[in-house]
Amino acid sequence: MGPRPIPRYVYIPQWGLRDVPDEVSADPRSRAEVLLAALVSGLRSLAVVLGLAALVHLARYVLIVVNKSMPVPAWTDWTSSVLVMFVGLLALGAYVYVFVVFTRWIIDLRAETYRSRDRRDPRPRWQIAVLAAVPLLNVAGAALLLHEVARLRDDLDPDRTRRRFTRIWVAWTIVNVLALVAIATRVVAMFSGSIQTAANGLAAVIISSICSAVFAWWLADRLAAVFGAAHAEPVPSRRWVTVG
Repeated sequence: MGPRPIPRYVYIPQWGLRDVPDEVSADPRSRAEVLLAALVSGLRSLAVVLGLAALVHLARYVLIVVNKSMPVPAWTDWTSSVLVMFVGLLALGAYVYVFVVFTRWIIDLRAETYRSRDRRDPRPRWQIAVLAAVPLLNVAGAALLLHEVARLRDDLDPDRTRRRFTRIWVAWTIVNVLALVAIATRVVAMFSGSIQTAANGLAAVIISSICSAVFAWWLADRLAAVFGAAHAEPVPSRRWVTVG
């Protein structure tokens, strides 16, 4: 039996080996870890915005102090007023973003933690959202929600975590008190018509903005340290070998 003829095709066969490109591997991080990274980035952006707001309010404060002894050009007063409103809206947007991400992170963190224990989160999502997102209430509410998570995490040292949480909530309380004082002072200044009262209101806002900026940056580092992925122990670049 002789050799068979080589088959010929009028089209390119689709059977046989195919060169399938490797699929791009998915992000190995969990949803809570992705949201934590977004929260850390958002807190640092908020710190920058609040620092900018403090500088703008400081410039406005200087203009008011100068205006007590000599008149300032109308355009400088108008420009400073516009900048104050602009950075105020910018800070408000940053606050809203951080609170939204913070709330979503806590919800997913709790869900993953309870799931690892083959349990469901006993708190409904709406309750977690209220405790984590409502200003002033979240000072105590977020503490409660995260303490419940920490008690279920075997990878967290209880004493060290409790100390870190205590520092966070004390600092958060101080920042909220300063913010309330600044808001109250600004409201009084709006209706007083006094240049000195307006200057006092701006001074309170400056102090509150600076403290809030420092706290936001510090909080980003604290949350990353407590709930971030564990880092491997550093390996020394130089090894000493005993020679017999």
